[in-house]
Amino acid sequence: MSVEFRPNVRYRMPAVFGPAPGPRQKPDGTPWQASETGTMSCRWCAVSYLTERAKLEQLLPTGFTLRGDPVVTVHLSHFRNLYWLAGRGYGIVVTDFPVVYEGKRETIVGTFCAAMWEGIPDAVMTGREELGFPKLFADIPPFASSDAGTKVSGHAEWFGHRFMDFEVHGLTETTGDRALPGGGGAAMYFKYLPNTSIGGAGGADAAYVTTSHPPLGSSADPSPVRFGDFSFKKWKGAGTVRWHRATFEQLPTTFHVVNGLAELNIVDYVGAEMIEFEGPGIGVSAGVMRAVEPA
Repeated sequence: MSVEFRPNVRYRMPAVFGPAPGPRQKPDGTPWQASETGTMSCRWCAVSYLTERAKLEQLLPTGFTLRGDPVVTVHLSHFRNLYWLAGRGYGIVVTDFPVVYEGKRETIVGTFCAAMWEGIPDAVMTGREELGFPKLFADIPPFASSDAGTKVSGHAEWFGHRFMDFEVHGLTETTGDRALPGGGGAAMYFKYLPNTSIGGAGGADAAYVTTSHPPLGSSADPSPVRFGDFSFKKWKGAGTVRWHRATFEQLPTTFHVVNGLAELNIVDYVGAEMIEFEGPGIGVSAGVMRAVEPA
């Protein structure tokens, strides 16, 4: 008797061992319920800067156009007490910028995530395959705080090469603003999975945009869990980001990604902020991601 693959259940390689546990389903293949996911916590910092429009446009897949100024936002965050990792956590680095996407039947306004690094392979393999997030591995240590908590710094490295330094400083707590950092609108990603073929002749098995934005004509709220409804603090200040170029010897499979981001000249910094919040663990599952039909 061969392996049975059940409908409406997530699998990933090696698929023959049964349903794949992760953020969006339990080991038996059933979805996590909010009551089972406890309370997670996060510290999330973001620094935004202006760059050259022409260089930023070169990173846009077909169907995307820049929205407003050519602003890159780099996010550095650490999540703790995650239900699907049995209470563990990890760090994340995200780069995105404001865009408009024109699909076959819908136009979506939001941000495009060009690259993302996470501190554990479990998070990378689930998000790449199931959600289409452009995830890579990196060592991302916890934040360091100084100046009575008004300065926070961090970095990311891989194979001992420190490819990004990050800092926010002059932080002053604000009230009334409970929005998450970012350029606003729907978060969008470009899922690409190559076909298995000699010489790459088969092209892609998957090449399309993914988002949590509700489908055209839907009035449903795609994200019923709002972190801002729970314990939430926010600070604003200034910040800096430094991308350190890498050689093939330093980062054999990802040097081109780091160098591509380093090519985006920092013309001027336009903002920095930090938030700390708690909320239902299920809020990190991204269980409402969907594919957008290409133009």
